[in-house]
Amino acid sequence: MNNLQIKRAIISVFDKTGIVELAKKLDEKNVEIFSTGGTYRKLEEAGVRVSKISKLTEFPEIMNGRVKTLHPKVFAGLLADKSNPNHLADLESVSVTPFDLVCVNLYAFSKAYNNADSTEEQIIEMIDIGGPSMLRASAKNFSSVAVLSHAGQYAEFLERMEKDELDVPYLKTLAGDVFVHTAKYDSEIAKFFTESKDENLDDYLFNNYEKQEELRYGENPDQKAAIYKPIGTENWEPFKQLHGKQISYNNYLDCMAAYQIVKDMQSEEPLVANIKHTNPCGVGIGATAKDAYVRAVAVDPTSYYGGIVCSNRKVEADFAMELKKSFLECIIAPCYSEEALQILSKKKDLRLLIPNEEVLVSKLMMKEYGSGLLVQQKQETKFNLADCQIVTDVKPDEKLAKALTLGWNIVRNVKSNAIVLADDSGAIGVGAGQMSRVDSMKIAIRKAKEAGLKIENTIIASDAFFPFRDSIDEAAKYKIAGAIQPGGSIRDEEVIEACNEHKMFMLFTGQRVFKH
Repeated sequence: MNNLQIKRAIISVFDKTGIVELAKKLDEKNVEIFSTGGTYRKLEEAGVRVSKISKLTEFPEIMNGRVKTLHPKVFAGLLADKSNPNHLADLESVSVTPFDLVCVNLYAFSKAYNNADSTEEQIIEMIDIGGPSMLRASAKNFSSVAVLSHAGQYAEFLERMEKDELDVPYLKTLAGDVFVHTAKYDSEIAKFFTESKDENLDDYLFNNYEKQEELRYGENPDQKAAIYKPIGTENWEPFKQLHGKQISYNNYLDCMAAYQIVKDMQSEEPLVANIKHTNPCGVGIGATAKDAYVRAVAVDPTSYYGGIVCSNRKVEADFAMELKKSFLECIIAPCYSEEALQILSKKKDLRLLIPNEEVLVSKLMMKEYGSGLLVQQKQETKFNLADCQIVTDVKPDEKLAKALTLGWNIVRNVKSNAIVLADDSGAIGVGAGQMSRVDSMKIAIRKAKEAGLKIENTIIASDAFFPFRDSIDEAAKYKIAGAIQPGGSIRDEEVIEACNEHKMFMLFTGQRVFKH
């Protein structure tokens, strides 16, 4: 089949970006153009030869524009396969001339739907009917009709038309774009009608993504990987990269974990977390970000090598000089001084990132479940020590209040089973991902001992209840002052009794923060 020749077009767009330029080029080629409403007025004012669609249909636009293109003379012209003699005979019998080009984009439903000030009536009026119908009809008939669904396609289309390169593979690509676009459009409308009006999870989930970037590989070199972004969303990237090589799949996971840890800490003081394999291997606070980093490194001066560092404060030159001493994969901070950027940029592979707070907020967590999904709400992170229940004879010293708050906010971000040893300057030791809680306890203590940090009169935080008293007995050997944990075990009394025997305190939070 010969490449498509454009002789007759419909142009009806909500977003009028670039539409006059397109129409003028078509007009120069003597293309007969039909249009509607505001698009017609804009083209006519620009001096483009254009006819109202009502002239073709012999039917006026009615109901404030709700009905204007829904007519057999339009859709017969869009759906006629020009290679099918029966279709051409039918067109002749009803005196309809086929179209060769449709340029349509849709009402801004998403903008209205996501605007808190929009009324239900305003949102409903942004549900386009004729537009999607014309797009889908033209896309179905792609070998006979070119279909443009957004302004980003206009330049290539005009170039191809000039060179007589409107071939079927290109037209099929345009058709594919239509169905991707309308799928997203319809899914947002469906969400509007079906979303939960209470605290329950929605009955349906609609997610539409397009490939944004190929990654070198996934978790391992033999696994392909890529980043997909929400279709039609520009402000979607969690981090802005200022410097360094391409971020890897594993780095992205670690960066997300690092940011979440620092965010959850809600610290008013400078705080830095060192992350390895999504677990914090050190968390520290200090008078400055540099001090907090040095404190975090002290927890585990070996494991943080090749990891991720996240700070809740600006990276200044002195902090940058300290960071430069070690091999790190990524640094995340709200901002960097010019001098700090110059210092750190000398490491060509080091990634320097700034978090995009606006898009790093999510309500749901999703994991693959075969071809389905496991979905849960994101856990509430606000924590008030005063809401905890003291269940032992010994009460915690007020001096340990800060250590208890830090320990609890850290342990909630450690993979289970998790134990965190903490004082009022951050973590002392971290035990993560063990099959038994007492093993996590022993690892946390061993890490603190190896780092040469003081264990006596610190606290332990546990992400879930202690199933036995063994962890308390182990903590008592090192004169740990007390523990904070969710509570809820059938052996709570046994564990409380162990604390009383060892003159330790214990607090119940009433909230489990288990993390798989």
